[in-house]
Order: sequence, then structure tokens, then C-alpha cells
Amino acid sequence: MSSPEEQYYQVIHQQAQQLLLFLRAFETVQEQIHLAKIAQHQEELSNTVGDLFPPLIATLESLTPPHGHEHFHQQWREAVTHLEDAYTAFLAASELNPLVAYFHSRRAFSVAKYQLYHLRAHLPALQPYWVLPEDLPRWHELETPGAGVTVPTGVLHRPATDTHGEYSLYVPENYDPNRRWPLIIALHGGHGRGDDYLLTWLRPAKSKGYLVLAPKSLDRTWSIHQPGLDIRSILTIVEELLDEYTIDTGRLFATGLSDGGTFSYALGLSCPKLFTGIAPIAGVLGPWRISEESKHLPMLIIHGAKDFIFPVAIARAAYKLFTDHGFTDVTYTELPEWGHAYTYSINETLVLPWFERLPSRPRG
Repeated sequence: MSSPEEQYYQVIHQQAQQLLLFLRAFETVQEQIHLAKIAQHQEELSNTVGDLFPPLIATLESLTPPHGHEHFHQQWREAVTHLEDAYTAFLAASELNPLVAYFHSRRAFSVAKYQLYHLRAHLPALQPYWVLPEDLPRWHELETPGAGVTVPTGVLHRPATDTHGEYSLYVPENYDPNRRWPLIIALHGGHGRGDDYLLTWLRPAKSKGYLVLAPKSLDRTWSIHQPGLDIRSILTIVEELLDEYTIDTGRLFATGLSDGGTFSYALGLSCPKLFTGIAPIAGVLGPWRISEESKHLPMLIIHGAKDFIFPVAIARAAYKLFTDHGFTDVTYTELPEWGHAYTYSINETLVLPWFERLPSRPRG
């Protein structure tokens, strides 16, 4: 006869298995979203998920957590509620004005995921969601901190100061100060947030051992016309992190989506000696100065052939400009079926493997 605690967690485990299906389905929608196809996306998601949440929440309402597990129960209940909010908001989006509902659903999804990640020790059924498949057998190793760690690890959210904007940071839980760790600067898109975009990098960073810095732009988006404003903010954060963590300055990378892709160009071209490589995704090359030093900066340009925000011709023209100006290491990858959306699988299957192949730069 199982104990009340075992019976309780059997129910939670079953619910987590059901939510794993939703997490993956909703992530896929975020990657494939096209604002002109909202009804199609809604139908596909509804067919996959169905009427998942009402029975889950009804069960939680009737479930009494074992003594000492009340706090977990409340957090789990809140996470499930946020996921339901993300689902219902997305299904309620109108084709005439989908943005408000879409951004609301995306934000609720992010809040829920951070809550679930915080509870991961109690939710083994969700472990496959937090790491790449080949690294799942290493779960315990990835969760075990190195000896002598005195700095915070995991997901961190830090406020703005007089010298820089707010930012989110991921430090692998197995961080060891006795080895050097590569750092990825991941830049959100227009009207986006660093804490939302960080989640597109959590799985590969945890699996392969990268710190990820996801800063928030000082204004609603990156200072494209005055790039020095946000560049100073980002570099100030990097300097602080260099003092706090053992970062491999020979393996610093920058990438971003949409306006973040555009600003990764600005960051890389302004500081070519700082970065091992940059990977702009669905971005636009601005009228920034090209120096001789920047011609040796490795670049991976990724763009969707069906991009409905920044037409693919923009990316093709940027690639041609770089090759015409003698850039020595520029790779252009055009995704024939992709439009302009989130980048989970793109980061995992294209950007990170490219970062991993690049040789380290001499440390400054």
C-alpha cells in the first residue's frame, strides 16, 4: 500500500506527463507562428492539446498535499494556471488583431516555464524538456554543482542600475569556478524581453555548458539609430559578469532574433575583437561602419524564406555585401519554410553547433 505522499506524487507525475505534451506543442506553435495563419495554428494546437486543463485543475482543487508539501502544491497549481492562461489566450486571438493575445499568451507561457523549472527536482517527468535528448542520461551530473561554488547559479533576473539595463542570466547548475565557461549574449526581438528570450537558450545551454546573458533593451527595442546606448549597457553587464564568473573570454558569442538579430550585427561590428562569432537571426543589417578588423569576425546569418516582417531579400543583400567587402567567414542559411518566429530548434540545431565549431579567439 503506497503512502499518501506517494499517492500524491503519482498524480503529479501523471499531470506532468500530460503537460509535457502541451509544452512541446506550444513551443512548436511559437516557432511556426504566422500572423496570417492564426486560425490554422489555433486549430492545430487545439487538435493536439484538446480540453486538457479543466480536468487537471479540477483534480488539483480536490487534491490535498501531504504535510510539508503545501508550498510545492501552490507553486504547481500556479504554473498549471499560467499554462492554461497561455492556451486560452492563444485560442482567443483574432486574425484581425492577434498581437495582444499572442504576446499575452507568450508571457504567460514564459512565467509558467520559470515556475516549472524551479520545481524541476519534484517533476522528473519534465526532465526531457529541460535538456537535449542526448544529454538526458547526464541529468544528475548537470544538476550537481562544482566544488567551492560561492556564486548564484541557475536562472537569475537582475534589475537595471545607473550603468546598465535589466537582464536575465543562465548559469549552468554544474558551474565550476575552476574551469572557463563560454558566454552567449542572446538579444530579444522588438517588444520582447530578455527573460522570455532566455528560455529559447535554456535547454542547449544547460546541456552543453554555456552561460547565457539575455539583456533587456533600454527602450522598447534596441537603439538601432544610436547603437552606442545599448552597446554600453551590454558591455557593462559583461564586465560585471567577468568579475563574478569564470568566463572564457576567447569564447564570447552574440546572437538575436529580429531586432535582436539586427543589434547583434551592431554589437559584433562595433566590437569585432570581443566576439568569437555572431549569429543574427531574421535581422536587418544597419548602416554601420565596416572596419578591417570586423572582416575577420565569423558570422552565421539565418533567415526564413517566408519571413513576413523582414523579407528574405534583406538577408540575401546583407550576405552579398559582406562577401563583396571581403569578409572571410560568413555563412548564410536560408530556411525555406520558416517565417519570423521564436528560435528554440534553430538555436539548438543550427546556432549552437556553429558556435561549437568555431576556434577560440586569443584571450584579451
